[in-house]
Amino acid sequence: MAQPGEITKIDVDTAHFKGNFPDRCSIQAAYVTGGTEQSLITQSMFWPVLLPEQKLAMDKQFFFEEQVQKLGAITHIRFNIIPDGGVSRLRLWGRLSEKQA
Repeated sequence: MAQPGEITKIDVDTAHFKGNFPDRCSIQAAYVTGGTEQSLITQSMFWPVLLPEQKLAMDKQFFFEEQVQKLGAITHIRFNIIPDGGVSRLRLWGRLSEKQA
């Protein structure tokens, strides 16, 4: 993310993926400062859940608001697609945090 912020809405879009879309998705998130790329990858497996696992469908746009967990300010997300497949767009909306990275 460009700035630390609190996420309030998520858009997962599987547009144009009709035979190769993921069955489900989830998002984990954390407020991270410093560290290496490898340490981020390892730690991200244990980050708290921002969006619990959600069912997806082909060629459709999904908006999640009520399902978004309130984690406070975050700087990084991990987008999990289960088992695999194509996603056209992932968008997150929220408010900038006064907490600086």
